[in-house]
Amino acid sequence: MASHIHVVLTEEFSSLGKSGELVKVRPGFARNYLLPRGLAVTATNGNVARIEHEKRVAEVKAQKAKQEA
Repeated sequence: MASHIHVVLTEEFSSLGKSGELVKVRPGFARNYLLPRGLAVTATNGNVARIEHEKRVAEVKAQKAKQEA
């Protein structure tokens, strides 16, 4: 069995990292706590790409808001 698996955080988690970060956690912690509560998603190629895209969109919106201010 794998000693650690990769997950992408969907919300900020003080002991692990910020939203959108790829982190390694124990399989039981991911399966029993993070995934059921929606705090993380498994790190598949599609999920990683989706999170990266959402980050870029948020950055563009922040830049536009800053320029308008």
